[in-house]
Amino acid sequence: MKKLYSYNFITRILFLLLTPTLFRALNFAFIWHSIYWGTITLVVIIWSVAILISPLFGRLGCGWICFMGTIQDITSQRSLFQIKWKKPIIWTRILNICAFFTTAFIFFFIRLDSGTISGIKFEPWFLNMDFNIHYKHIWLYDTLGAVLLGLLLERRWACRNLCFMGALCASGASISRLIPVVDSEKCNLCGKCETDCLVRIPIRDYVTHNNGLVTNSECLICGKCIESCKPKALKLKFIWNRNKYIQKHCFPQPIGTTLQS
Repeated sequence: MKKLYSYNFITRILFLLLTPTLFRALNFAFIWHSIYWGTITLVVIIWSVAILISPLFGRLGCGWICFMGTIQDITSQRSLFQIKWKKPIIWTRILNICAFFTTAFIFFFIRLDSGTISGIKFEPWFLNMDFNIHYKHIWLYDTLGAVLLGLLLERRWACRNLCFMGALCASGASISRLIPVVDSEKCNLCGKCETDCLVRIPIRDYVTHNNGLVTNSECLICGKCIESCKPKALKLKFIWNRNKYIQKHCFPQPIGTTLQS
């Protein structure tokens, strides 16, 4: 468990290096193109799976695959602005989701009505992986954008507030069964886990008000907090019933202090 973040980092770097080769399979923006062509492509399959498993395993897609997130993680180590943790801006998430899918389906139905396409078809490799000059430019713009976001806004601010895929995965992760759990008897509230957290989750708040269950949908399941914890008070656990776990394992908390949502 202590080495989880090492495996996570290796996996993310691997996907980052593979991105130029599998650009249209890993970059979820190409879901728009898939809808436009009325085709279920590989990128649709990959990110649909990431969304579907999020209620069980949390945001594995965001924390283990997304190359944009990985670039922000690396560059945010030298970010210009230190941003205090705030909950995601819900209206920006909703707006981006609506804009992305509404425009894609508008073009789909226009093309369907004109006879350009005949309906939805299953063709995973419809978007070939040819990395021509056009897609090299798109990849470069995406990479530079992620670098700037990391340098300016740090700690995946854009992932939490602007990314439509992050929002969809977070919706499922809000009830994730796999979550970080802090042993309150071992924890000394030093805050090292918060300092190192890739998304700045206020973990100590969950120790003092949620009996150690870090039920935050922004968690990337990366294991960074576990690696950072000197007293070894943090573990990833499958918690099937959060309320039952709290009642069974922890002391009662003052009314109104729960952070379950």
